[in-house]
Amino acid sequence: MKSTIVCCLLLTTTVGLLASENAKPCTTQDAIRAEKEASSLRSWAEVYKSYKHVHCDDGAIGEGYSDSIARLLSRQWSSVDQLNRLASQDRGFERFVLRHVDELLSSAQVEKIRANAGAHCPIRAEELCKLIAGTFSISAPGTFGNAGGRRWKRPATLISTPR
Repeated sequence: MKSTIVCCLLLTTTVGLLASENAKPCTTQDAIRAEKEASSLRSWAEVYKSYKHVHCDDGAIGEGYSDSIARLLSRQWSSVDQLNRLASQDRGFERFVLRHVDELLSSAQVEKIRANAGAHCPIRAEELCKLIAGTFSISAPGTFGNAGGRRWKRPATLISTPR
């Protein structure tokens, strides 16, 4: 019994140490920087740079990233090749972008992104376009006012994906 407890403690400690090594803290300086830049990113290179150097992504900061990503996907679809290059080199960045294609998008943004992903996808970015288009599914009407009376939900495989 004693050896079982010791093994469990060792396993828990080891897992905890490994997780803390991979998780980078969100310092006060990081949070201030992220708060200032998250909603004003104008290119995929800027989004990627922020993703790599700032380790904060919750609350208002996360909403800012969602706003920038929605704007880039809906208004600057011609830059999706740049997104594809970055996402194919860094799957964590791909998950970050997909995580921010969320319920904060307006219904007009959703329709534009969905149309672009379906009809204007570069050949090299087909996998990414499918993932982007797959983030939208219509649920019960009227359950979420921000999306024009429709609720947009991500597939469960994307909801719990860590950064």
